[in-house]
Amino acid sequence: MDMEGSILDLNSFRETKQLQGEKNAVQLYKLAGDYTERTANIREKVRAKHLFRKTLGLPPEAAFTSLQNEVFQNWFLFDYKTIQGSTMFSLFLKNNSRQLSEPDLIQGALFLTSAMEPIRIIKIDHNVITAFGAESESPFQMRHMHRNLPETCEWLFIRKIPIQMFDFAMGPVLPVKNKVTVDRMLDAYSEAKKKFPELTWRAFLKTNVLYFLFGE
Repeated sequence: MDMEGSILDLNSFRETKQLQGEKNAVQLYKLAGDYTERTANIREKVRAKHLFRKTLGLPPEAAFTSLQNEVFQNWFLFDYKTIQGSTMFSLFLKNNSRQLSEPDLIQGALFLTSAMEPIRIIKIDHNVITAFGAESESPFQMRHMHRNLPETCEWLFIRKIPIQMFDFAMGPVLPVKNKVTVDRMLDAYSEAKKKFPELTWRAFLKTNVLYFLFGE
């Protein structure tokens, strides 16, 4: 086999693995969401909604918009800490570890550290997005489970995990209305780093991004 044929075979193999990883990630995401909907007790849901409304500055009994509800469900699954200090996704992995495959558990570990993060869109080529993270100079490429990101927005909030060739984003996509929001986040992170030098950008996002998601 010539070199060109070997490269084509390698690219084909990587694309196959990418598609398998994406399919598995979507399935795991849906399984975790269904599990959380079935098992989360009323007390946790009430507590989470109260905290969500308070953080967003909403009235105590305000009904969520469709987008706010989608963001709430995603945040409740991955970032909200229960009274015992666990996330719903970590409980899903723990209580289903015997039923989940090794690829599930590997992707689950990636989901555990994922966060809604601001990214700057550089280019959209079919379903492949080239972007920068707000805190990184290195570009990356990704795809999204719905494959239809808004093309008019320069900045977006997304949640993604690495797979094979591309990162893969799942869940709600929020346009950043003003670059000032990203600047405020970076300033807040810099201030937090002064108090907690070992704080990482991802750890900061896990606990603070909700304050910025719907910023003007």
